[in-house]
Amino acid sequence: MEPNPHQDSAPAEPGAKQRLLHSSVSAYGSMLLRLVLAFAARAILARLILPDVHGLFDLALQFVVMASAIRDLGLTHHLMRDPRESYGTVLAWSLSVGAAMSLALVAFAGVFSYLNPDLPNVLRGLAVWIVIDAAIMVYRTFFERRLRIREIAGFEILRSLVYGLIAVGLAHLGAGVWSFVGGELLASALFTVLLMWRARGRVKLSVDWQRLPGLLRASRYLFVVWAAAQVFNRIDIYIVEIFSTTTFVGYYGQAYYFAFLVALTVTPRPLLPALVEFREKAAEFAETLRLGTLVFLAGIVVSAYFLFFNAEKAVQVVLGPGWESTVPLLRVLCLVPLVDVFTTTGGEALKVQNRDRLWVTTVLLNMLALVGFGFLFTYLWGPIGMAWANFLRIGSLLMFFKVLGIFAGRRRRLVASLAQVYLLPLPFFVAAAALLPTGSWGRLLASFAAAVLGGGLLALRFLPDYRRFFRRAGATPDAGNADIGTTS
Repeated sequence: MEPNPHQDSAPAEPGAKQRLLHSSVSAYGSMLLRLVLAFAARAILARLILPDVHGLFDLALQFVVMASAIRDLGLTHHLMRDPRESYGTVLAWSLSVGAAMSLALVAFAGVFSYLNPDLPNVLRGLAVWIVIDAAIMVYRTFFERRLRIREIAGFEILRSLVYGLIAVGLAHLGAGVWSFVGGELLASALFTVLLMWRARGRVKLSVDWQRLPGLLRASRYLFVVWAAAQVFNRIDIYIVEIFSTTTFVGYYGQAYYFAFLVALTVTPRPLLPALVEFREKAAEFAETLRLGTLVFLAGIVVSAYFLFFNAEKAVQVVLGPGWESTVPLLRVLCLVPLVDVFTTTGGEALKVQNRDRLWVTTVLLNMLALVGFGFLFTYLWGPIGMAWANFLRIGSLLMFFKVLGIFAGRRRRLVASLAQVYLLPLPFFVAAAALLPTGSWGRLLASFAAAVLGGGLLALRFLPDYRRFFRRAGATPDAGNADIGTTS
């Protein structure tokens, strides 16, 4: 499919900062709606399907997600900075390897029966997801690189809605674990079709296999980072399964989901392409990273405080009866994102600066610490030990000090900004907890008010910084092609 030569008109393109602003608004608007849909689906499914079935699906889904990281070998992440925009070559590679991996999983899924005898069949059912996700990754990267997230935000919302409707409908019919499988596959397939439709005539899909060796060399460290990050973020439930039961995997999976929901959802998706745009301007680069980190951290802080002080009521309201064992896990896990901010935003900065080895080191250190301490603590204390092991992220400390190097001459401002995000909302939540009993509706409602007040205070404090940043957009025109997709 050849690109439309009339598609991109340079004079009509907004500048990078305007596109960053539009993409940020779209990304976070989409995020809020998807959060509402996800909560609604979780609440209904938790009442229709037992915890052990939730645990079984978690084991299967996390496996195919990790398989997708191996499939790509870092290529889709390298597309963000590839000046030749080798979308067709990467898509052909990902689909071919994904199909081979799907067939292999269907053939050899039985070897995983030692974890759970029902796991192989669920893995076979989800195998095609590896192929579907291959297309999603490439086409979504096309829009994200161009800071055109608002063009696909509606599709993301529709994907969440379709998943919830199908999964809940099948659960009402007694489909059990296949409710999750059917919802995930059909919603993802629809999302893929919509992405392809929106990108038609705009994305270069020519395949040049001669480029592949160079692409693989350029993406090798990104592959290690991505694969290690997937293991790091998903190995918990397998360690819990080894030392406990699939039911506790369900409890742990729900606690982990809610603890990291905001951290995973508010990840500043426009940050990477914006950093690519400003990588030759040290001051703009650092300020983009600071502001992106503050938005990311603000959402994490407010949600962490809310869950910590309301874990009992949150589980009761969202999950319903039968999930009480989730409460202590949630209270520990909800604080973990507070100690691991720069692994996400700092990692994006290192990627743009081609400091892949350093990023690899931080992620591998985190993964090794989590696996080592996870096995030890879970063996000693059960699933709660796995939750505590998440705090021992050695690589995150290294990342913090390396990120400080980006802010030469601006470190005091960065540290002061971070401290304010952590501290400004806290008094509102402490007051609600001190005045109202644990697990009460009063504390829950007061904590909602605390979240609004804390978030509002953060907005008042930092909104002037964002206004100054975006006001400078008109004063400094973008160099070269206005479309970030062609920026080398």
